[in-house]
Amino acid sequence: MRIVPFACLLIAGLSAGCGHVPLTSLPKLAKIDVRSTDLSQLRAGISLPAGIRPLPGGITLTIIALPKAGGRHERKVVLEEVHDAAELASVPTLVAPGRLFTLFKLNSGDVAQLGAFREEMFAGPQNDGNRGSLSLGADKACRTGELSGKPITMTGYLRTSETRDYVLLMKDFDLSAAARAIDPKIDLATAIPPCDALPKQHS
Repeated sequence: MRIVPFACLLIAGLSAGCGHVPLTSLPKLAKIDVRSTDLSQLRAGISLPAGIRPLPGGITLTIIALPKAGGRHERKVVLEEVHDAAELASVPTLVAPGRLFTLFKLNSGDVAQLGAFREEMFAGPQNDGNRGSLSLGADKACRTGELSGKPITMTGYLRTSETRDYVLLMKDFDLSAAARAIDPKIDLATAIPPCDALPKQHS
């Protein structure tokens, strides 16, 4: 079942974004070119309260192509968690007390799939003028204990081949308030179920 959407993090095509990107991040994010960015280097970091865990399959990347002749085409893939200790050790400044920081990337198969989509949508003179954007979505999570009633805040980061360093996408975005804005009657304890009540993931 789809859990209440956590947030919309637009990392390119920011004019259509969610309005939570810090102004200081815009110059760095403006360097990202969806048509040529090295997708194998893309990393998305998400910081949540320690008791909230993103679920496998819950963090997605979508490439959107907007042809000059009109219409819209997109490809959406699921990001996988980074477990490499050396890479995780390179981002210690993003880890904060009482918070859980999780890093995500594209697997090699999805890099190839999205690369082929970009080739189709943006390569060649026939595609000159086509616009594109990338978006990150986070919409599935569980909890390790009872909800405290305090705001559930998320901070998001992005690194690409253009930015090289991690760029702040949003800071302390209140997920609980966003969920209630979508559905005032939502029960967060149901929308974010206990982790131990969910089916076990098989490798």
